[in-house]
Amino acid sequence: MMRRLWPFVLGSVALGLDAYVVAGLLPQVASSLGTREADVGLSVAAFTGSYAVSGPLLAGRAGQRSRRSLVTALLVFTVANLITALSPTIGVFLATRIVAGAAAGVYSPLSSAVASEVVDQQRRGRAVALVLAGLAVGTVFGVPIGLFLAQLWGWRAAILLIVIIGCAALAGITLGGGELPSIPASSAADRLRSITSPRNLLTISVTLLTAVASLGLYTYLTVVLSAGSLASHQSLGIWVWGLGGALGALGIGRLVDRCDPLRLSAVILAGLTCALIGMTQGHLPGVTVVSLFIWGLCGWSSLAPQQHVLLQANPADGATAVAANASANYLGSALGATLGSLLVAAHVAPAVLSGSAAGVAALALLCQIIRQRVGSKA
Repeated sequence: MMRRLWPFVLGSVALGLDAYVVAGLLPQVASSLGTREADVGLSVAAFTGSYAVSGPLLAGRAGQRSRRSLVTALLVFTVANLITALSPTIGVFLATRIVAGAAAGVYSPLSSAVASEVVDQQRRGRAVALVLAGLAVGTVFGVPIGLFLAQLWGWRAAILLIVIIGCAALAGITLGGGELPSIPASSAADRLRSITSPRNLLTISVTLLTAVASLGLYTYLTVVLSAGSLASHQSLGIWVWGLGGALGALGIGRLVDRCDPLRLSAVILAGLTCALIGMTQGHLPGVTVVSLFIWGLCGWSSLAPQQHVLLQANPADGATAVAANASANYLGSALGATLGSLLVAAHVAPAVLSGSAAGVAALALLCQIIRQRVGSKA
């Protein structure tokens, strides 16, 4: 299976790295381009916002010619990042972030939909989880590597790492043998009805809330750790979270294939809620370490069951539903980071940050239980 899917996974690694590495490069980029960090920070919103909009609008139609669409999206993404690395001004930098985000918004859901079709039905959950695991790997391991390269050779080296990974994925998809299945496409009206159907809206809402709780709080992980027993071991805490995330992203596929994904998602969200509650006990090192691991595990394993549910529930337009779900994940991350910044600006205790995230995760769990009941009635 990996022999067929590795280019899709590698492309996802590039996307995961691109989405989060710029946040750690703000001072370097601002100094290099002679602008403010706040202006460079807009590039993160430009990428995620463009990603969120382009996916539901374009991914469904792009699936009619899967290989051509995947190659085109990944080529545009890679070239945009190359221009980003060569940017002489902040205007060029921001423009290329918008283009890269739009291409990523097409590539990511389409690669998941195609991956689920090139394997046996019994392995579809593992295929989707494997492609999504690339996002986790790019975020958890790629970002630290990118920042390390930036320290050695400047911020442009970190962006060039994305270009290199994108080129490798592009070569794999272009030269890969065998035909790629076409993904059913629909009209704009049908895509809108698909996204706004009650079952799909509930599933997408769960993804949005989960991202607000998990990825939103991760933005302020150093703030949370700085007030607890791991204040002098923050790097350890970040790696524990990352290892849990990698294990969750890579291991969830088999469970998706063997279990009811709706019930599995509820279990994952219950674990995430408990882990975030555990993060309020920062004075207890053992509880904090275990909570960090479970938080990463459940946070990064939560997306694959949702994608699988949407592909099952939307056989005629799975790419659009998956695209909307992926967009919700990025929007939730941005929304969580924004809400977190308001709490940090109000000088709330770190335990309040974790407790607030736990409350949002509990709301996601409630929505998932409702979705499960709607599914059983259907």
